[in-house]
Amino acid sequence: MRLAGRALRRGADDDMPDGIKPPARDAVCDPLSLSTVFRGVQVLQTAISSLPIHEMRNGVKLDTVSSLVAQPDVNRSRRDFIADMVASLALDGNAFIRLLHYGGEVVSCEVLPPSLVTVSDDGRDPAAPRLRFSYLGRDYTADDVIHCKFLNVPGRLRGLGPISAAREEVESAQMARDYKARFYTDSSNLKGYLQAKEKISPDIADNAKEAWKAEGTAGDIKVLGNGLTYVPLTLKPADLQFLETQKFDTTQIARLLGIPASIMLAAVDGSNLTYSNIEQSWIEFADYTLSAYAGEIEELFNRLLPRGRTAAFDWDSSSRTGMAERYAAYRTARETGWVTNDEIRAWEHLAPLDPASQQIGEDQDAKA
Repeated sequence: MRLAGRALRRGADDDMPDGIKPPARDAVCDPLSLSTVFRGVQVLQTAISSLPIHEMRNGVKLDTVSSLVAQPDVNRSRRDFIADMVASLALDGNAFIRLLHYGGEVVSCEVLPPSLVTVSDDGRDPAAPRLRFSYLGRDYTADDVIHCKFLNVPGRLRGLGPISAAREEVESAQMARDYKARFYTDSSNLKGYLQAKEKISPDIADNAKEAWKAEGTAGDIKVLGNGLTYVPLTLKPADLQFLETQKFDTTQIARLLGIPASIMLAAVDGSNLTYSNIEQSWIEFADYTLSAYAGEIEELFNRLLPRGRTAAFDWDSSSRTGMAERYAAYRTARETGWVTNDEIRAWEHLAPLDPASQQIGEDQDAKA
């Protein structure tokens, strides 16, 4: 290959002119190597992928779901498909879904690794972009790839995710973890010093230092002279474990991901956890965190469904109330006449009652 009259060879980095050679990429640590990030992404995946999905028409739930909603990727389960979308949105802020067509119809979907997808705009107006997606050397249009964003910013081709947007905070937590791991083995950490009552010459100081550093056997005794005293630099056990740093990093990452501290198994100073405020935090978690991921997934399914049909997650199934409270609510709903016994049994994943048993239940309600 020739460029500006010069021959360029593959692998000849020294001969490549400035401005042509791409900048070297610094190696970055995988955010999932942090236990807090791993736990947070796992919580998000579990919470959303376990929710049932229903199809709606004119606000009424249908009894069946389409094949693309039941199993978007024919080669994988719906749970894995949704989990991949959640991880892509949380870690990268983008989820790219490739549509597979057969006979003019979409028959399957595939979640592409967001780090391998490049987004470009072939238009001139940022308000009306003509998106083009490149993946493994092949270009796709918006008809072939659906781009889901966690946080959409006007003028940006890619979305922002909680981890990618706060990369520096995540990296600082990684550096604190790495420093803790090296603390006990790093020879540069000062473990103590030799103190002299009077001023000594540099030669005497060097000799005393070398004598103290000399290897010995287990149970050996160190001997000091010239009025020297060894002063150890000790840390408190809590400081040696870096507990405050770990607690701060856990709280910070939980805040980034929008997950309550109780779910992240982290204690917050000054908080008084009771059943009522834990339940309220779970409701806020569903409203302000899970709905951000679920909304993008629902929009994806809405695009794949026939006109007039929409997909919606069943959030009632995530409300794990106590059995006594749940049964009391069922009784109130049945006595007011807006649900039947079979509908209640369906919520509890039980088979419908036979007509005779249904009539007995209605007679008992009438007598009550």
